[in-house]
Amino acid sequence: MATSVGWQTSASAIEIAMDRIKSEHLIDNIDINFIYVFDDCSESKAAGLSSKLMMDANVSAIIGPTCNAAGLAVVNLAGYYNTPVLTWGLTISSNFIDTSRYPTTVTIVPVAKSIAAAIHEVMAQFEWTEFVYVFVEDEKCGYFRDDLEQITADSNHTSLSRTIQIYDQSYTNLVRQLEKLKTVSRIFTVCLPEAGDIKRRFMLAAYDLGMTTEEYVYLFAGPKSTAYRKIWFFVLRNSSKLSEQTSSTGEVVGIWKDWSDEPDGRDEEAKLAFMRTMVIVATPVQGDKFASFKKDVIERMKLPPYNCIEECKDKKYQEAAEYADQLHDTVYLYALILNKTIEEQGIEQIANGSNIVTRGAGIEFEGMSGLVRMNGIGYRLPNMNLANLDSNATQRTIAFMDIDASSVNWTWAILDERMVWDAYNGHVPQTRPECGYTGKSCPVNFFVDYLYIVIIVAIIIVLCTAAALIAAYLVVKARRDEELRLDDQWIVPHGMLQSIMKGRKESHHSSRSLQSNSTTTTGTTGISSRSVFFPETESQGFFIYMNEPVLARKYQLRVPILKADRAELRMLRSIEHDNVNRFIGLSIDGPVYMSFWRYCSRGSIKDVIAKSSINMDGFFIYCLMKDIAAVSGLQYIHHSPIRQHGSLTSECCYINDRWQVKIGAYGLSFMHGVEKRSEDSMLHTAPEVLREGLASGSQLGDIYSFAIVCSELVGHCSAWNLENRKEEADEIIFMVKRGGRIPFRPSLDEADEDINPAMLHLIRDCWDEDPKQRPNIDMVNKLMKNMNSGRSGSANLMDHVFSVLEKHASSLEDEVQERMKELVEEKKKSDILLYRMLPQQVAERLKLGQSVEPEAFESVTIFFSDVVGFTVLANKSTPLQVIQTNSICVHFCNCLFFQVVNLLNDLYTTFDAIIERNDSYKVETIGDAYLVVSGLPRRNGTEHVNNIANMSLELMDSLQSYKIPHLPQEKVQIRIGMHSGSCVAGVVGLTMPRYCLFGDTVNTASRMESNGKPGFIHLSSDAHELLTSLYKEYNTENRGEVIIKVIMFQGKGVMQTFWLLGRKEE
Repeated sequence: MATSVGWQTSASAIEIAMDRIKSEHLIDNIDINFIYVFDDCSESKAAGLSSKLMMDANVSAIIGPTCNAAGLAVVNLAGYYNTPVLTWGLTISSNFIDTSRYPTTVTIVPVAKSIAAAIHEVMAQFEWTEFVYVFVEDEKCGYFRDDLEQITADSNHTSLSRTIQIYDQSYTNLVRQLEKLKTVSRIFTVCLPEAGDIKRRFMLAAYDLGMTTEEYVYLFAGPKSTAYRKIWFFVLRNSSKLSEQTSSTGEVVGIWKDWSDEPDGRDEEAKLAFMRTMVIVATPVQGDKFASFKKDVIERMKLPPYNCIEECKDKKYQEAAEYADQLHDTVYLYALILNKTIEEQGIEQIANGSNIVTRGAGIEFEGMSGLVRMNGIGYRLPNMNLANLDSNATQRTIAFMDIDASSVNWTWAILDERMVWDAYNGHVPQTRPECGYTGKSCPVNFFVDYLYIVIIVAIIIVLCTAAALIAAYLVVKARRDEELRLDDQWIVPHGMLQSIMKGRKESHHSSRSLQSNSTTTTGTTGISSRSVFFPETESQGFFIYMNEPVLARKYQLRVPILKADRAELRMLRSIEHDNVNRFIGLSIDGPVYMSFWRYCSRGSIKDVIAKSSINMDGFFIYCLMKDIAAVSGLQYIHHSPIRQHGSLTSECCYINDRWQVKIGAYGLSFMHGVEKRSEDSMLHTAPEVLREGLASGSQLGDIYSFAIVCSELVGHCSAWNLENRKEEADEIIFMVKRGGRIPFRPSLDEADEDINPAMLHLIRDCWDEDPKQRPNIDMVNKLMKNMNSGRSGSANLMDHVFSVLEKHASSLEDEVQERMKELVEEKKKSDILLYRMLPQQVAERLKLGQSVEPEAFESVTIFFSDVVGFTVLANKSTPLQVIQTNSICVHFCNCLFFQVVNLLNDLYTTFDAIIERNDSYKVETIGDAYLVVSGLPRRNGTEHVNNIANMSLELMDSLQSYKIPHLPQEKVQIRIGMHSGSCVAGVVGLTMPRYCLFGDTVNTASRMESNGKPGFIHLSSDAHELLTSLYKEYNTENRGEVIIKVIMFQGKGVMQTFWLLGRKEE
């Protein structure tokens, strides 16, 4: 610390400054007294001493402290007392320029933030994107690190990759630390103490590790860096061990020189290492003036008021302190501020700290520390230089940096970049070397390192090129062969054509009319028995080609077929569409050129109209029109490479056996261009095409031709109805060609009534005189679809018929389903009736056609009942129905029994409801007798006796409220008999089968009823025993012994019987 700001080597700088102040008469009327205190860089001690100075000594200003922590403590207090503080020395913390916290502070020291900005600017200028910071912790380097980390964190073009602090400054440790960094970076920023030879040791360690090649750069930074020079003072000394050269002046020597007592002899190696460095230094004061200042500082320490004679004889005090020049400039700056304050504000403001700070704005002077420029917030604007060694190890300045806080104004001192890096052979070191930090990522010299691979790849490329050429040749050849093959398909040799009449003779089939109902086809020629072949004309004929009939169109001229024409013929041969007639080929080796098209058995639209044998209604006409234009032929042609038809007529719209229109005679532009249009074709040609003589026609011309064809269909006549007109064809053509305000067009007045009016409007729009007003084919398609919106949307006539059949089949299916539902309902009714006549189990077996075997039941209970006095009731009844005819009453003799039947039906209906609740089965009713059984056909254990007993009681109760409708005064009484035992049950008979019971139990139960009393329930002893043993709730009474006569089974005799009276709770 003594070498930097020691009192013994710097205090006299105050006197030197005062001499300058007095010589310049800056503050002649003011006496300045200095009070010296020593804080030893202690924060607490500095705070205490400064407090005493401000409170007790009432000082006007404080110069110092020289350390960061102590300085911050003092300026903090000074802000409270509004006392100006002028810092110097090692006080480089950026906090000193924070006027919001320390408003009375003036610093002449370039702060760490300015040095960090200078380092960042160097990185940006040389495009180094990352670097490592290596430092030894002292009063300045640690603050550099903090500000450097902050400024690089906000940077967009450089970053601080690592920070290394050196604690042990020995050579061995320096080698160990640098060896770690060898694989991390090539750009190093270094902050080391100026005193001693640590910089030299550091660079020698780098040299020994091979880290001083052209890849490495070491940037030394510090506010008081001495760059590449060091001042040595030689003192006369006599010693038995040491004999030193004496000198009265300091000598400037290279930083790589070893001036220790025992030199290591590595000065040359150190110089080579330092040639890989750069330094950021404050603008130095050079020459005799600076050397004289340094010498005066040491000499004047021996004079009053310091009188440092004995203490200052020590060798370490023989060189002026590193920051003595700043002390000189700080005192001189304070005098300038006082001078300015007195001139502008008066002497009263010289102790106003915050005012002193602002008064320093704009002050600029040449000091011992270089050019001093102050801003308005008490902080020096440093001027820094970037220097390095040239190839001769001579120091030179590369650039100048004017720094204001964190902004840097950079000015090149050497404009030629190669001269800047002449020690590096003119090459700027890269952030990351070409071979990477480890040297293992060098770009591969492909041709040298992989010669065999290069040769193999070259051979492969040659082979691939040859293969590509061969493939291209083969592709071209294959394409040419394919074109020749396709040409063979459209070429029709004349020798393969056979006259249609000869073909028909060979087929042994006679042609039939258009209205034939049956169709047969030969296996050799494919000629339909209903095919129609119209007479051969000058432009049309029929032939057999490859056993199929074809239509031929003849051309009178022979033209050469060029390459483009052959391509068109191949394209025509490939066209497939439902409403475009298939092009077969072209014959060019016959007497005339002929194009061949697939034969359509019903001829053309013109032929169909000429026959006048087909009744074409509105929908028929609509389907034909739609096939020509809408979703079909003409629309496909307009959107295909053909682009337009050019000569559309009713003669080239053919109809097959399914009444589907197919457009033919399209394409072959090279033939149409030289052929003269026929008269029929010109009658279908648009007026603008006639006027301009366009051989190929146009799409809008096709729309006009379509309208003319539609007029033929609507009028059931030929084009323009020539047969019934007075004008000849050439006159019509002339009038169409002439045009006019009211153009000449076919008449649509005789159209059938079922023709959609929208269709007639469409025809008129399509033959509009102005082509631009005609709808295009897509619009025609849309309009025709709208016309058919109410129909099924069938594509043609056959589809329409199929649609009707499908609808009929769908409705038939619905009707069948409805009938099935009715059948199921009837079956349910039949089953219900059947289940009432027979037990369900028995009925199901009979329905399946299975026989029902007799079945024995061990224990059942049988119920018999009989209406008491039924004959008397019947005799009291009157006839139910009287028929009055001509006021004469006629009584039928058997009407008496109608009321009897109704009586029994009403009574037994009541009984039936009770039976269903008691798990019993009614076997039959015979007259007024009623037979019921429980325990069959569904076995229920011993529940049958309970069911019959409960049922019997309910029947008796129901008769209490029952009244005979026609004899309300009479009461109905019944006798009931029950018996329990075994029996056999089975179905008897096939016609009206009956489910019957057999056995003694049936007879005994009958005798129980016949031997009973009216209104009583008569039980056999077996039924009584079974009932009373299992069901205690019934109340019975012993009747005694009764003689029972059984006809079929003898031996019954006297039986013990019982009356069932009811339930005990009743």
